Amino acid sequence: MRTETKGDSGIEELNKKSIDDLTHMFMDRIHDQTLKIIEGIEYLIDENFIEFEKSLNYVIETKIEVEIKKHFEAKLWKKRSVFAKADRLKIFGKINDMKNNGEFIAHKLLIYRAVLPDEKFKLRISGILKSLKSITNFISDAVKFIGIDLEKAHDVCEQIKDERRRMRSEEWILLKRLYNYSMDNLSRTFLYLKEMIEDIMKFADHIKDFAEYIQFLATKYLIFK
Repeated sequence: MRTETKGDSGIEELNKKSIDDLTHMFMDRIHDQTLKIIEGIEYLIDENFIEFEKSLNYVIETKIEVEIKKHFEAKLWKKRSVFAKADRLKIFGKINDMKNNGEFIAHKLLIYRAVLPDEKFKLRISGILKSLKSITNFISDAVKFIGIDLEKAHDVCEQIKDERRRMRSEEWILLKRLYNYSMDNLSRTFLYLKEMIEDIMKFADHIKDFAEYIQFLATKYLIFK
């Protein structure tokens, strides 16, 4: 007689989930991992390298996400819904892009242990991380609202765009500050911090683009209400 393993049990649970459930579950996983990246950089600011590495290694582990994606794709073609299959697939793909971007950032951050130059620089980085956390929370909400409240989804995405604009202003202040330190601009620390700032902003840009796509869908389906 075959004994059911914990993995079998998890897959059985996924079989019971609807397309919306799987989308929300996937978004929740990636939302959690994005917050772990932010937490990891906060540990870097505090020079707590053990917790820094632990947080980022958590992001790199990919197990259940692959299964959620497989179940979503398998169920998508069997279901009729208000949303076109292509639109649902695009939303899921954009969540998956967040996962890939997050893993890329985590791997890059783990290459080297940098000590941030001073308290003012640490404060600025903390500010940009706070904004990233806000837009990460907003995009998670927007994905869930798109199925139940199109206008709310559209409004939440507008908040993402506003916050991202604030982040862009902070980015230039941080980079200007970095270039004015008396370190060699080819040093490992300089390059590491420069790329970290740019990668945070690329991640924010992806979330902003995702938000604009959700706004497009909200507008598109509001016409048919």
